[in-house]
Amino acid sequence: MSLRPAFELVEAVQGEEHEAAARAVEAFDDGGRADVRFLLETARTIHAVVRPTGADLRKLTQSLLDTAPDSACAAIALGLQGLVASGEGDTAQLLASTSRAVALLDDESLPAPQRCLAYVISAAALNTLRLWELVDELYAAALADPEAAAEAGQAEVVPLNRVIIGLEHGLSLLECDLVDDATARLRATAELVPDALAADLRPLWRHDALAAADLIRVVLGEPPAVPVPDHVAALEAGRDQEVLPLLLAAEALRAWREAGDSAPADALVDRVSSSSGARSFPLWVRAQVLAERSPSESVTAQREHARLVGRLLWDSRDAVLAAARAQISTERRRADHDRLARAVHTDPLTGLHNRRRFDDWLQRPGTNPVALLLLDLDAFKSVNDRLGHAAGDEVLRRIGFLLRGAVRPGDLAVRQGGDEFALVLRQDDLTSEAVLARCHEIAQAVREEQWGSGLELGVSIGAALALVDVSGQELYAAADAALYRAKRESLPPVLDVLSR
Repeated sequence: MSLRPAFELVEAVQGEEHEAAARAVEAFDDGGRADVRFLLETARTIHAVVRPTGADLRKLTQSLLDTAPDSACAAIALGLQGLVASGEGDTAQLLASTSRAVALLDDESLPAPQRCLAYVISAAALNTLRLWELVDELYAAALADPEAAAEAGQAEVVPLNRVIIGLEHGLSLLECDLVDDATARLRATAELVPDALAADLRPLWRHDALAAADLIRVVLGEPPAVPVPDHVAALEAGRDQEVLPLLLAAEALRAWREAGDSAPADALVDRVSSSSGARSFPLWVRAQVLAERSPSESVTAQREHARLVGRLLWDSRDAVLAAARAQISTERRRADHDRLARAVHTDPLTGLHNRRRFDDWLQRPGTNPVALLLLDLDAFKSVNDRLGHAAGDEVLRRIGFLLRGAVRPGDLAVRQGGDEFALVLRQDDLTSEAVLARCHEIAQAVREEQWGSGLELGVSIGAALALVDVSGQELYAAADAALYRAKRESLPPVLDVLSR
């Protein structure tokens, strides 16, 4: 099953038809899949972030993090935590969440489309701090796998976003009188435009890319390929608020420097925009024209003061960038250590805990309540015999994915070996009814999974619930006896309750 429809809803809740998209999210059938269910919850959370309704956004993003089925999904939730922290002015939390997300995403074994989306969301959070260099690196990482970027719905917008942040970066350097650096950055950004135009862009986005290329030409004193008024008309028709203010400001600066015409600069107005460049660059152009048109001592002093403040702000931004890189480096070292520790106790095929981790758990002191589910795929040998071991491995991987989606915080999902699996449930409110319900949910998920190649798989489940303190070996023996009975008599899940 392709995840593309779910990813499309994640994008749609951010657009003009967000209400219809939100209704589509509620009506979408997740097919019992944890990855689809997570993406739908991501869409709900993004809708709440983009269209505030008074919901507790920190609670929403934490809930999303708690239910993430893998580290790539956890990075998505952490990126959204960073965006929420940005809206609250909490820079420390923004850096903490996004740094942890970026470190998690170094694991190339994670689902590639989810990694792509997580990179893009983390980049959006860091962009609010004007950390353009780091943002561009994350965008480049998001595009590293073109098929994954297409599946995640990011193949069109990310190349354009790289152009827009490159513009902001270059123009901000110009505002700080770092002319050589600004020129280099703008020329590098111009080289990204063909990649953006090569994507299947919406009409407005295509106008944005074309206008960005000519905007750079105008700022660098070169003739545009298309007359600026034509760009302005197209962007105004599309109600663009990102590139249009920059283009108008660049044209106003050109009119003043080439013809001494200050009217375009005087006509620049403040515009509502999420783009920091679209807010600051027009103001800077107006100030430049005013200072050159009326070079009095007071105006000159004001311009020098503004230049000094701008450089101080730029130095402050650079300090935040350095802090962000240092925090990401620290999180990467921590993540590497955690990955090495997990590798010792992780089955490489399914990503579940391995027999060593399960044996450690079996030696634990007795506690209650706790339930142990033992699972054995029915007729799995025929899959290998008929379709080959590669197909069998794929079945086992997907069983592992189903079981990861079935566990909750505090549970333990294990591949014992071959086609034998175990689940340890450790909630405080366990009852025999709840344990049997979990067993039936898992059995149903296996039966209803679309395996392909005409496969119809089932699973035998034996479970034991300890309501008194028993050893791990005692609990295992009871669950194993229940599994033997379920397989021998072709029964639905069998449960033994240990209550003495």
